[in-house]
Amino acid sequence: MKGINRAKKGIKETRLYTESKDKNTPCIFISYQRKDEEFAEKVVDFIKEQSIDVYFDLEDIKLAKQSNPKMVTNAITKGLNESNYMIVVTSENTYKSAWVPFEIGYAYDNMENNLKMLKHKNQTKVPDYLKVKELMNNFADLRSFLQSIQNFHNISEVKTYEEFTNNPLNEYLD
Repeated sequence: MKGINRAKKGIKETRLYTESKDKNTPCIFISYQRKDEEFAEKVVDFIKEQSIDVYFDLEDIKLAKQSNPKMVTNAITKGLNESNYMIVVTSENTYKSAWVPFEIGYAYDNMENNLKMLKHKNQTKVPDYLKVKELMNNFADLRSFLQSIQNFHNISEVKTYEEFTNNPLNEYLD
């Protein structure tokens, strides 16, 4: 079964959005800078193909209409609290993000080793606040992380690494 985006409020999905965090249904919070939206969307699509849920705020209709920082903060913390993992999609644009450092700070203690950074292949510098957790440098690193999630949660409906002869994120990851 394909993963869902738990940020899609009010949209019918295979599982209800309100489903609580469950050890058998992993969910990855996707942190990114808005200028990296396309990169983040491609990562989200790939993760969902691996039968893993995501919290991807771009598809949160209610949040998209918010300009109130308190409401945005509440949405972020709710998404993080409902997620077991976090991937920070990084690029040269990450320096310009007001929210990525907040998301990392909020998740830092709770996520432990479940918080990873995914570096764009053209990124040359990495901000210090991104060096606090493991940096995934390529598609193989991402695939390995997702496979460890699948193994931990006994997800059997997975594509083997060999089925990905072509890197579907080739534009962004080596």
